[in-house]
Amino acid sequence: MRGVSLSDRIISALSYYTMGIVSIIWIIYSNLVKKSITPYLMYNFFQAIFLSIALAIISLMYSIAVNFLVGIPFIGAPVKSFHVFFMETPRYFGFTISGFIVTFILTYLAFFCLIGKRPYLPCISDTVNSNFR
Repeated sequence: MRGVSLSDRIISALSYYTMGIVSIIWIIYSNLVKKSITPYLMYNFFQAIFLSIALAIISLMYSIAVNFLVGIPFIGAPVKSFHVFFMETPRYFGFTISGFIVTFILTYLAFFCLIGKRPYLPCISDTVNSNFR
């Protein structure tokens, strides 16, 4: 990616850490001042928004599954232990294991934005590339 400005890089990195909120604000701002958005920014904006939607859906499905499985005899106790270990107990730098994984993924995405390259996530990037060229 040639010619990506520093402001585009910073805005793209911030859009991942805020789960797409900076993206939505920047899209509204650009429409208000009649400024065009570069393809690099649009790619990262849509990827950040789709990532936040995917994480929300995964979290919802996980909580429904855990609440259902906890009520089943002989399965409920191991599921509850798994949930407490991975989702509620801080392990690394005050993060839970799942929180550490999400933070690592967001840092990976933000790092590639800051060096001016398009970050790649297997399903999300393919969706953005195929639908928003």
